Amino acid sequence: MMGLLHDVGKIGVPDAIINKPARLTEPEYDVIKTHTVMGAKILNNINEMPELVTGARWHHERYDGSGYPDGLKGTDIPEQARIIAVADAYDAMTSRRSYRDRLPQATAREELVSGRGTQFDPVFADIMIGMIDEDSDYCLCEG
Repeated sequence: MMGLLHDVGKIGVPDAIINKPARLTEPEYDVIKTHTVMGAKILNNINEMPELVTGARWHHERYDGSGYPDGLKGTDIPEQARIIAVADAYDAMTSRRSYRDRLPQATAREELVSGRGTQFDPVFADIMIGMIDEDSDYCLCEG
């Protein structure tokens, strides 16, 4: 559930920004970045599943501490959010976007390798890289 709902805060971001067919400006990117806190606020209202907040709030933290919204670093980032960060990045790269087609699997793999230990927890990046290496038919992508 945490993985499915991690981007719920994007409902508060204008469609013109979400669906923009070109690179975002810095002010637009600042608006996009609010989706983590907005999502956490929304999910915080689900008293029966308080852990849902974790994925929404911290999935854009970076392993090196340069992410948002709180600048958490390494294992200070909740484990679930570190897992979602890798999966979300792979999904973003291998899905069609308003501004580009899905990337080749080799490109997505290279990005995970290059972000290992900086953007991504190396343990979870390695697991995803292993999954990619086993996916010779490129089934782990948007159909």
